Amino acid sequence: MLNEAEHIDLLVARKSNSRRKHEPYIEYLISVMRKRIETTFSEISNFLPKKIHAVTDVGFLLKVVIFIFGYAISRTII
Repeated sequence: MLNEAEHIDLLVARKSNSRRKHEPYIEYLISVMRKRIETTFSEISNFLPKKIHAVTDVGFLLKVVIFIFGYAISRTII
């Protein structure tokens, strides 16, 4: 669906013993992007509190969105 809508091709990092290996430059791009995504998720999870108290699903999602928004603002300030 991503390819049809936005022309985005998802590439998965393959194991080292794979018979259908990617080209070396594609493997490099995949590893660089993966590291950046994992770093960002780690920074966001460190920004979140250990426990989020919410009564409803909407309240929980609202708090998570607010924390992510706060993370984005803190990243632009620094």
